Amino acid sequence: MPKAIPVTDRKARYMKGVILAAGKGERLEPLTYSIPKEMVHVCGKPLLQHAVDLFKAGGVKNIIVIVGNNKGAILDYLRDGKWTGVDVSYRFQTELLGVAKAIYIAKPLVNNETFVATLGDEIIEPKDKLVRDLVELHKKTGSKCTLGLSAITDPKRYGIVKIDKNGKILDMMEKPQTDEELERLKTNGEWLGINGVYVFEPEIFGFIEKTPKGAKGEYQITDSIILMLKQGLPCYAVVHRGIYRDVGTHEALLATEKELLNRRD
Repeated sequence: MPKAIPVTDRKARYMKGVILAAGKGERLEPLTYSIPKEMVHVCGKPLLQHAVDLFKAGGVKNIIVIVGNNKGAILDYLRDGKWTGVDVSYRFQTELLGVAKAIYIAKPLVNNETFVATLGDEIIEPKDKLVRDLVELHKKTGSKCTLGLSAITDPKRYGIVKIDKNGKILDMMEKPQTDEELERLKTNGEWLGINGVYVFEPEIFGFIEKTPKGAKGEYQITDSIILMLKQGLPCYAVVHRGIYRDVGTHEALLATEKELLNRRD
């Protein structure tokens, strides 16, 4: 078992973080026949641990993990989190209805506070800056929602966000498809996609309740944020210029492993 890392002050109040780990991982079969996709290893540790380390690096040590069916290996591995220097609790998602609904599951444990959310199957490097930058901008601007963005080349697969020079969100859309949409959503000649790291005020839960179903009958968090923008609420974003990888396929898993190992040489 990994060596215990003590939390300096158990009574200290840390910002809460939500890790979404309820997905099926169908694109990683047959690996995910026996383990959850969040337990697939990259560079010697599970994807879930990469998410926990991202939060720890940003000062987020009170973590809520959203799990679904067949996720017992996550609980067996992470337990209460104390061995890795965080406090972990769990919420169970009975139906997989999209990112917005997964975030909503955390509402009873967020307790009307600012919180950070991330996906449990992605890689962000370096880990020591993005969350802190997001929280800093969030507080500075009075934002109700602050997103992590990364430059991408395949915008039809992502939520795409257009921002101004101060990071204020001007426009956004989930998986734009037409040439007009793609051109409209460029920021300084590039597409900026949501990289799965968010800071929210608790107002987001009310907007999730109003969010209509999108593609495949799922509720997209992008649509919830668009509702916030339509109400005139301030929403901002931070562009992450490091590594962002969606490790959802065998090809992406192998490529990410090679990339990170080469950076260590």
